[in-house]
Amino acid sequence: MKLFEPIRVGHMELKNRICMPAIHHSYTPEGFVNERLIKYYETRAHGGAGLITVGGCTIDMLGQGPMMIGLHDDKYIKGMAKLARTIKDNGAAAAAQLYHAGRYTHSMMIGQQPIAPSAVASRLTRETPREMSLEEIETVQENYVRAACRVKEAGFDAVEILASAGYLICQFLSPVTNQRTDQYGGSWENRKRFGLEVATKVREAVGGDFTLTVRVSGHDYIPEGNTSREATLFARELDSAGVDCINVTGGWHESRVPQITGELPPGGFAYLAREIKEAVNIPVIASNRINDPLVAEEILKTGQADLVNMGRPLIADPDLPVKAKEGKFDSIRRCIACNQGCFDMVFTLQDVHCTVNPLAGREYETEIAPAEKQRRILIIGGGPAGMETARLAALRGHQVTLWEKGSRLGGHLSYSAMPPGKHDFITFLEYYENTLPQYGVEIIFNREASAGEITAEKADAVVIATGACGAPPPFPVEESAPVCSALQILDGTVVPGKRVVIIGGGSVGCETAVTVARMGTLSAENLKFLMENDAETSEKLKELLSRGTREVTLIELEKGIGRDIGISTRWVTIKCIRRLGIRVMDQYAVKKVNSSGVLVEKEGEETLLPADTVALAIGAVANNSLAEELEGRVSELHIIGDAHKPRKITEAVREGFDLGRML
Repeated sequence: MKLFEPIRVGHMELKNRICMPAIHHSYTPEGFVNERLIKYYETRAHGGAGLITVGGCTIDMLGQGPMMIGLHDDKYIKGMAKLARTIKDNGAAAAAQLYHAGRYTHSMMIGQQPIAPSAVASRLTRETPREMSLEEIETVQENYVRAACRVKEAGFDAVEILASAGYLICQFLSPVTNQRTDQYGGSWENRKRFGLEVATKVREAVGGDFTLTVRVSGHDYIPEGNTSREATLFARELDSAGVDCINVTGGWHESRVPQITGELPPGGFAYLAREIKEAVNIPVIASNRINDPLVAEEILKTGQADLVNMGRPLIADPDLPVKAKEGKFDSIRRCIACNQGCFDMVFTLQDVHCTVNPLAGREYETEIAPAEKQRRILIIGGGPAGMETARLAALRGHQVTLWEKGSRLGGHLSYSAMPPGKHDFITFLEYYENTLPQYGVEIIFNREASAGEITAEKADAVVIATGACGAPPPFPVEESAPVCSALQILDGTVVPGKRVVIIGGGSVGCETAVTVARMGTLSAENLKFLMENDAETSEKLKELLSRGTREVTLIELEKGIGRDIGISTRWVTIKCIRRLGIRVMDQYAVKKVNSSGVLVEKEGEETLLPADTVALAIGAVANNSLAEELEGRVSELHIIGDAHKPRKITEAVREGFDLGRML
């Protein structure tokens, strides 16, 4: 595979073309490298990545973010040296990224007003920065230089300048955020000056024998902002300034185009890397949603980029490179683009973990040791919690049997993969289906357990992972009413009629509403055909993409919808709901459901909503009656996942992992 061909980047010889880009983890509350961070990156380097870039690393106090790696003082060099040495000793090249957030900095983090090219309010922080003076511009540039020298002194192979995602250099480049009238603003020549001066000064300081890369936004995806045209022009200038590699990502944090969620097709921004690659003479890295080595291989083989970034995919499975090189594609635990453990955590000032890899970030404190004595473990339920318990217990040497009442593993994980943008969730189920038999887990399908049957097995430990079931409606439902569960619509058991009312505005209700509203819209294949043949105007195509064949109403008792959706993905769901014309009625109480529709009430006024189909998405309750029957009848009993308390997949997998490790 081309993915595993070596490549020279500046003065680095990389063993393959898999790069792990800088990702914020919140593992360094005081800025100092610690054992948690070292063990985390050691695991990824050992797993086979060619290049690992750590960071972002702060260059000064005014542009820092919460709990980031420090590089704004010499006191951080010792820890950084240990980190660089660990990464390199485990087979990967090591780089560090220089970070300055500019107007993306929160005043509460630095104790004063953030600085930026101009005093333009940030949609991300809801704050307005103050305009930098010429003296401050020079000072910040020198801070980049000093931090770069610390990177070199610490023994890294390369330093990367962050000029993407809407951070400081982007803010100078963009006409939206740069409204200066001096030599750093106005024309393109002036707006590019700051970033080019940073790159030039860093190059001069670290010397020609040290690799320098720059991470750029291939397109801002901001109204009236820079496009791929300006990104290409900037990349050419960087090439001329002595930069060794261009690392291309998507837009800004403020962009209304999804950057990393499941709505973006795998490798969907590789075209941005291609445009820059065609304009420069140095290696180019493609980024965003490259979670499959075969997708990565296609990007490289077709010449769209020279290397690929796999950030979250290496959080999900540090051994992805080794597995791919050995052709063990079915054993790769792929990133499912849920954002629950990574970006949702970053944006809420919590440390990063991973939904599909409960060991991520815990490598330094968590040991998976062989069991002292092999035991017989019986697991009831093949959802995420049950499957992960089975995996860990079998891995440690136990004899594991799993009973699943259905004909396939997965539980509610199967439903999670059905809404638009969630298709990658199914790869998590496939991972278990492929690996559990390899670990020796005996899986018995179509086996609905009873307390008597479980007791007769005389297992050393019984694990109840029977999940949850739909909560009963707190309002009367007539027998003749056209009612179904939201899950029945998602799995295709029920085909909804023209007028659909969905009760419950949480994540399941919102995703079901989007699924129904998209019925009858153009498929990607049809859209491509119509565009290639100029069959319709762009306005007509947009209409056909946004208007399906169903009239959808979403009812929620509380104020607002999607409140249980993560902060980094909720806006995408809300955007889809608005684009598809879904009627949202929040703060409405359902009084009853009958054959005519749904009677709702708000502020004393009742309204009947005619409906051909009424879908219930009103939550779930633990399905743990079996556990109550078994209490005192088996030698060891555990209740995990939704059977204990309905929550997200992340919690179910974490509980399964922890239990499997301790059995």
